[in-house]
Amino acid sequence: MRPFDSVKGKGVSVTQLLVSLITFRLHGSSIARMQQPGRSACPAIDDNTFYRLMNNPLMRWRGLLMGLAKQFAAHVQAKGDGNPSVRCFVLDDTDLEKTGKTIERVGRIFNHVTKRYPFGFKLLLLALWDGKSLVSLDFSLHCERGGTGKQGLTVKEKRAQFSKVRKAGTPSAQRYTELDQEKHHNAVAMLRRAVKNGVTASYVLMDSWFVNDYTIKAIRAIKGRALHVLGMCKVDNRKYTVDGRAMNAHQLVAKFDRKRAKHSRKYRTRYIAITADYKGEKVRLFLMQYNHASRWTILLTSDLSLSFVQAIELYQIRWTIEVLFKECKQYLRLGCSQNTDFDGQVADATLALVTHTILTLQKRFGAYETLGDLFRETQQHLLELTLWERLITVFLKMVMQLVELLNVDIEELIEKLLQDSQASRKLLALLSFLRDDWDKCEETYKSNI
Repeated sequence: MRPFDSVKGKGVSVTQLLVSLITFRLHGSSIARMQQPGRSACPAIDDNTFYRLMNNPLMRWRGLLMGLAKQFAAHVQAKGDGNPSVRCFVLDDTDLEKTGKTIERVGRIFNHVTKRYPFGFKLLLLALWDGKSLVSLDFSLHCERGGTGKQGLTVKEKRAQFSKVRKAGTPSAQRYTELDQEKHHNAVAMLRRAVKNGVTASYVLMDSWFVNDYTIKAIRAIKGRALHVLGMCKVDNRKYTVDGRAMNAHQLVAKFDRKRAKHSRKYRTRYIAITADYKGEKVRLFLMQYNHASRWTILLTSDLSLSFVQAIELYQIRWTIEVLFKECKQYLRLGCSQNTDFDGQVADATLALVTHTILTLQKRFGAYETLGDLFRETQQHLLELTLWERLITVFLKMVMQLVELLNVDIEELIEKLLQDSQASRKLLALLSFLRDDWDKCEETYKSNI
């Protein structure tokens, strides 16, 4: 963290402030609460000192997050645990809901799961799956202007929001500009930065919102087509060229259902595998229909060599980012900050993701190594963060059963379960009970249908 010490010329060092902020995050408390007598082992520091750091337009928060991810990779490599069979970039966004309307540039955003329009920001995250752990690399915050361009705010509410002048070329100015940029463009920019920083992977995993001709072409152009795209695709009217004829998803199903449909016993799914041209890019389409379901879904990849099972198992890695979002919000206060300065919102999100990276490292090697006295006090409590990872296999099997019974979209179902804290707690309890005896339960289920 030494490079950040140049941001402050006097007083408490940036390193000390960052360590204190991370410690507060581990306790799940705000700055004000942790500054109360007896609440923290850190030296007493005035609240404004922390806020001045978080609101400083010269702080390179993006460099801090990427730098820590690279240190994570170096540490893993040094332990001889860094040679996975496949590495994947994972892209996804999540809502950061806010209550304060005076927060700089805050506005209404659309939550596609609840169909509501809460106040807040969209956080777009790029993470890396290294075969065992998901580590945050980069993120951007976005607002949604809506049809009128007013973000769901009145003129009076808009004027009441905090604002400040940002000098061009500063990290703060760059982040502020990203607020109005398309998430597709920012996603590609983050991937380019990651590759430029020496981070490598074979696939980019993303959901249907990001899969379009722009992102596919832009991602394939990075580092001489070294990255492949793998993601769900919307069943809409977009055209794919097969055997010289342009057809949409419904037409493809009608034409190839009887001729090419196969059945995967492992995933209890009918599927059609088709190689097509999608606006100049060769892609492999897997049109899927879960047992007893009426709707079809599409899995698209630019890697023409992937089989159906390989594609499904790779894509399941994408759901680990939903787990990361849930952990950061539930345990590390991601999105809880009501700082009116937009720079403070960037700092808050960075600190939550940095803390998650540190805990991920501790979880990976915690059996024979510790990160020091700083985390010993909360180590037992924080081991709960691994629960979703330990139960993910059972979780996916249960979700597949629900998809068949309820005839719903699997992506939407998983997001709903992870966003609903009460539902997810009940599911965790059920999964804990079933984890060691799932096969027996599944045999019983099959014998009764």
